[in-house]
Formats: sequence, structure tokens, C-alpha cells
Amino acid sequence: MNLFGTDTLVIEQPWGPGRHLFGTRYRVRAYTEHDVPVADATDRKGLGPVRKLLRTTGFSGRTTFDLVVAQHGQPLLLIHKGPGRPPVRVSRPDGTPVGALHRESHTHFALLDPAGTRLCYFGDAAGFSQGAIAKRDGRRVRRDVLRLRPGTPEPVRTLAVAVGLAFDVVRGKGTAHTGGGGFDLPAA
Repeated sequence: MNLFGTDTLVIEQPWGPGRHLFGTRYRVRAYTEHDVPVADATDRKGLGPVRKLLRTTGFSGRTTFDLVVAQHGQPLLLIHKGPGRPPVRVSRPDGTPVGALHRESHTHFALLDPAGTRLCYFGDAAGFSQGAIAKRDGRRVRRDVLRLRPGTPEPVRTLAVAVGLAFDVVRGKGTAHTGGGGFDLPAA
């Protein structure tokens, strides 16, 4: 089973007081609905002292993010967001652009092709439930669920997976866990 071969992904990130107060590195792990780990999304590089400090504050979502999505140590996708609120760019490990993700409102995320043309909205391709707190290996995690509509074509499918894995970056929260409630984005 691989990241792009399943229609349901359970996405978990560490959740607890230490993570809320001192967490600066972005880190999520994706599982199939049968609990098989299929990918990790983490910061690709080390953080400088200023970015590390900003990531502990409400400004975290406005810092740069350079994430790698890997399966068994092999990079599958690169996800990059510049400072401020630009679109989040998604590319293959060789640098070939897949497209971009752009937050247009609180609940609307546009999936864009490499030229910046809107392909569809995230909710057209996937359903997303955010924020159930659960336990994994004795530790608390926030468990999000991404349900892709079967038959979703490329590159929309890859971009929807990128939204799910980098949801806090795309929605502008980064590693700051001070706000935001759970909500669902239904599949159309």
C-alpha cells in the first residue's frame, strides 16, 4: 500500500502541552484506514533561531515551511510555503511542479495547476475531518481523516493529499495550536 493508492488517510500529529508550548518542527504521519503507516511529512531543513522563535507564537503560520513527504525514507513530494500568506507550492522530489494550494476563505482551498489556474476546490475532491484527539503508542495525537473521492484524477489527487498532510500550513496556522476548531469539508 502506498500514499497515493488509498482513498482514506488517517493523519496524526503529536498533541500535548510540550508540543503546544515548544513545538517548532512540523511533523505528521499518515496511515491507511487499516493502520498501515504510508508517509511522514516533516520539515526538510533545520530552523534558524528567528524562525524557531516565531514558530512558538501565533506568527508560526506566516513563517516559511519547506516540507518533505516521504515513504520509508524515500521522498515523494515537496511542499513549500514562503513567508506571509502566498500559495503553498507542491512539487516532485526532482523539482517538477505539481501545482499549488491557495486558501481563498476559511473553508475554501483552491487546488491550482502549475500555471496558477484553479482546477477545483479541495472539497470537490476530498472530505476532511479535523481534530479528534486520540492515543497512539501511549501518546496523545490529533487525528485528522482525509477521504479522497474514488477516481479523482491527477494532479488533483496529489494536491488533495498535500492539503491533508500540510493542513495546518495551508490554513495558515503552522505549528501554532492556539486556535481553530474542528470542521468538515464534505466531498461533493
